[in-house]
Amino acid sequence: MTVRLATYAPLAWSALVVAALVAWFGSHGYDDPFITYRYAENLAGGLGFVYNAGERVLSTTTPLYTLVLAGARLLGADVPLFSNALGVASLALGGLAFWWLGQAWHTPFAGLVGLVAFPLFPLLVTSLGSEVALYLALTLGGFLAYAHGRYTAVALLLGLAALVRADGVLAAVAVAAVFLIERRGPIPWRAVGIYAGLLAPWFVFAQAYFGAPFPVTLAAKRRQGLLPASELFLPGLLAQARDNYWRYPVYRPIFGLAGVGLPYAALARSRWLLPIGWSGLYIVAYTALGVTSYFWYYGPVLVGFVALAGLGAEWLARLVQRALGRLVAGWLLALLLAALLLRGEYAGLQFLRDHPDTRQLPYHAVGTWLREHTPPGARVGTLEVGIIGYYAQRPMIDFAGLLQPEVALQLTPSSGYDDAAVWAFEHYRPDFLVLQNGALPRLQTEVAPAYGCRPVHTISAAAYPLLIAIFDCRV
Repeated sequence: MTVRLATYAPLAWSALVVAALVAWFGSHGYDDPFITYRYAENLAGGLGFVYNAGERVLSTTTPLYTLVLAGARLLGADVPLFSNALGVASLALGGLAFWWLGQAWHTPFAGLVGLVAFPLFPLLVTSLGSEVALYLALTLGGFLAYAHGRYTAVALLLGLAALVRADGVLAAVAVAAVFLIERRGPIPWRAVGIYAGLLAPWFVFAQAYFGAPFPVTLAAKRRQGLLPASELFLPGLLAQARDNYWRYPVYRPIFGLAGVGLPYAALARSRWLLPIGWSGLYIVAYTALGVTSYFWYYGPVLVGFVALAGLGAEWLARLVQRALGRLVAGWLLALLLAALLLRGEYAGLQFLRDHPDTRQLPYHAVGTWLREHTPPGARVGTLEVGIIGYYAQRPMIDFAGLLQPEVALQLTPSSGYDDAAVWAFEHYRPDFLVLQNGALPRLQTEVAPAYGCRPVHTISAAAYPLLIAIFDCRV
């Protein structure tokens, strides 16, 4: 492959990826990122790094991403749309990082597969709007800097990744382990100092401002994992692979390539073991935490999975190249395999485009109604606070414990969300309730009526299965 083609073809492909994803998923949304959006709005509006004004509770998992969104808001950007655009650009950059890693580690066929498969993988596209894509792009950029021995850049990129998500420290652990195993030379203490210097200000600020450096959502997700009906991280990962991908034949080629790539990576001692090892370390850490399963948790796992698939393609392409004695034969097979993976991803993206999150429109409508029909200081209690809270701009009581850590403590192996909601309602006494019909039956049919709550508005949507009722509980 000529140098010019190797330089410009990946850039052209990435530009095409950006255009396609913006066209199809520019307005994509799901509930969780809107918590971060509200932090960004409040920060840009001068209310501080808070969700509810005056309540210093850290309920966003991504401080740096919040700052970026707040800056965009100050410049007049629409926060959800900007976040999606940033995510799309980050996915494309992640794909390019795979390509460049393939060049740096002399595995160009693996780089080609990563360039094609990574940015269009449906699970990653589903996570658009959150910090996941930026987090992965920074991490892959850190691995690329390490491949070229640029340790200052490694420290900067992986430090920023850890500020986007705290579990980004696992990437630094993986790089440090590989550095020591490879015995590349003396420890680059300057880079270590830069990394620590990036993280220290946030931890000092968070401890002083919030009273703890880690988000309360971590404890909430662990408490949710105690519920009998909850699916923990590792079973959820297996269910994702089985139910959302393996069951559809169009995705099976990537599993086959990953299966081939695993022994090849081990036997060849490939440097791709760095991202693969990071993914494995991430799986171990999240399994040990005992958190419940959420699809956006699996982005880092996908990095290792795509790397394995790329190595499978690398091995097969090299076999064909040696057998036929022609370099072009290897590239033709690699392109064929990449096109095969792209076929499956295209089918998945079509499905996602035609089946958006059905909560987005009705929750938006609920939030808008609350903003237009309730007093500014009215407290609102509900089970999912993301989209509703962002558009309502009212003090929110979260029955899942993501905003008020005391609520999460009510989640036990012998209790559930209904019990936590009743406790939160009686403890905080919100002025309004937003209840999906049947979701919290005890609160809706027994407790709320006993306190004089009366329905004042209902919202339904054709694609959303539950009627949403808004109750006025002021007496």
